[in-house]
Amino acid sequence: MKYELGVVSKGNITAIQELSNMEYEEYKKAAKRLSDFSSDQQLYAIGNLNYDSYQNQLKQYFEDYTKNPRAINWIVMERMALNINRHLLNYLSTIRTFLDHTETNLKKRYGVNSKRYKRFRDACSRAYDNNFSYRFIYRLRNYAQHCGMPLGTLTFHSEEKPPYSEQVYHYLEVKFDRDELVREYDLWGSRLVKEIQQLPPKFEITPHITEMMKCLEKINLVLIEDDFPELLQSAEYIERLITQTKNKLGFPCILKVEKYRKGHELKLEITHIPLHLVEMVTNIKTQLGISK
Repeated sequence: MKYELGVVSKGNITAIQELSNMEYEEYKKAAKRLSDFSSDQQLYAIGNLNYDSYQNQLKQYFEDYTKNPRAINWIVMERMALNINRHLLNYLSTIRTFLDHTETNLKKRYGVNSKRYKRFRDACSRAYDNNFSYRFIYRLRNYAQHCGMPLGTLTFHSEEKPPYSEQVYHYLEVKFDRDELVREYDLWGSRLVKEIQQLPPKFEITPHITEMMKCLEKINLVLIEDDFPELLQSAEYIERLITQTKNKLGFPCILKVEKYRKGHELKLEITHIPLHLVEMVTNIKTQLGISK
């Protein structure tokens, strides 16, 4: 059995360079490290997508209302509210899954006394201690799980400002009932109960969802920064490995060639090199402002 660096194009396979066992094992480790990171990021990405879906749905409903306010009757409003709450449930579920799974993975991979696990826990603790929206949305997921989703009230209204100016401003808000939240759930904790009671009787939820997303971005950045040195090392190794394929037509790949003695048969396996993951690291490098 041997391993070769090659390229694949339109059904053609070209071997470029034979790889030593050490080179191949190093490649496998580098590719796995990039793949593991990409998998780890999926839950955060799904949370981001659910957040965008929520915001885009609000935007669409606002545009529908401003185009034809008279078309928004009670039947339409009920369907809209159902959709909004569906998006909220998806978002709440995903962000808690992201946080819980990340904590579990870091414990298993590095241990509870590791620097990486402690940095993640510290980032979560800072967000919880210093940001009401983070505390509230974090516990709101528990509320939704145990008590059912608190039905957000979808509110449309229009105002002429100033009066008789013919300048009409339209508004869309998703509001929760403060007293219902406190009455229906007794596991908020004394601190959050006092904070919730200071909110207006009907308060808008969207600003807190947005603030929660900002906190999650900061937490995820800690994860990226901790992983990045190894990611960069893995990406640079793969880039060096495929140097000889740069001017070749086709996609770089690893060829696993196995020869059988009877009849001199060959078994060939082709593994595409994950250049999209190498590009992912390059993009992260740019985002972090790393020049070298």
